Amino acid sequence: MMFTRRPIFSKIERGRIKGEHVYRALGQTEKGRHIVAFFIYKATHEALIVSARDMTDKEKKYYARKR
Repeated sequence: MMFTRRPIFSKIERGRIKGEHVYRALGQTEKGRHIVAFFIYKATHEALIVSARDMTDKEKKYYARKR
């Protein structure tokens, strides 16, 4: 799971519900696949995944620099 492998998080949008904002996580799977996941961090301290996809080349470069 990418969330356990040092992902890079960034807040990208304020949520409609107080305290529940939309975040982006850049990370890598155990098999080495580079993934971007968009999620809502819930008040219950859980992530509700909204969407996920493969990273673009630009995102891969950013991820490599920030690690």
